[in-house]
Amino acid sequence: MTFDQLMQHAKDITDKAVDLTAMELAQKNATKSGANPDRNAIRQSYVFIESMFEPFSRLPDPARYDPLIADLNAAMGKLTTGSVRTTELSNDVSLANPHLDKMTTDGGYLQGWTGDAAMEFKANFIDTFKTVSGNQFTVLSTLKGVLQAHREMWLRARDDIDKIAENTKNALDNAGGCGKNQWSFGFSVLSAVVAVGGVVVAVATGGVVPLVAIGAAASVGSAGVASLTASGDSADTIINSMKQAVDDLTRHIQEVETQEIAQKVRALTDAVHGNKDKLVSARPSLAGMNDRDLTGDGGLGKSD
Repeated sequence: MTFDQLMQHAKDITDKAVDLTAMELAQKNATKSGANPDRNAIRQSYVFIESMFEPFSRLPDPARYDPLIADLNAAMGKLTTGSVRTTELSNDVSLANPHLDKMTTDGGYLQGWTGDAAMEFKANFIDTFKTVSGNQFTVLSTLKGVLQAHREMWLRARDDIDKIAENTKNALDNAGGCGKNQWSFGFSVLSAVVAVGGVVVAVATGGVVPLVAIGAAASVGSAGVASLTASGDSADTIINSMKQAVDDLTRHIQEVETQEIAQKVRALTDAVHGNKDKLVSARPSLAGMNDRDLTGDGGLGKSD
């Protein structure tokens, strides 16, 4: 991949297009005793090429996603209980956090605690702690999947625009040769993002709620890649096919980001907001009690 040299590719394409056009005009004028082609005028007609590629030279660096993904992965490692359902988004976290085991019991420290608050503490905190922790682990995995998908999208977009430039240069070099001058432009960005199944948050009383999840095709499988094929020997034919490919790539990037990523993120956000009770432990009954209720049977009760 030579994405870092993209603007040099654009300059090379311009130079090659000028040379090929000048040669075509010289051959045409040879039978008309015309003047030599005006190369400055020809170059002016191709001035758009570098400006066409310039926005792509500023595509986000996929490597900038790595620290964020690593942070989410580390957080998942702290939340895994060892009993969470694994998916393609979480199978790289395999060790359970033993500190979470300490919340499966009160260790006998609260045996003398009576009252409604004591029963609700056990029912709403201790008994559901692993479920809530596991659900938080799962939601983090979906966020990590979004970042991985977005990273993969930019990685493939960079590769696609780089190959468009390379294949255009090759087509210009091969124009007028003995064989058929044919080339193609692929759009691997279309297969950067895939849906991931089996991602759910658990209900403490039984059952699950499925979440919309996505990931990078590099880690969860691949999909088909669209392409554009063209042929011809004239500079106009080659440059026009390049323009079409760049326009198509722009549209495909927008489709992937707005449909494959943004829509899924909105659905995930709605699911999280709609299932807060499965992701955050219930507010303690003791919270907000006045002093009288706090010491009654509905609060701390009595301690032997």
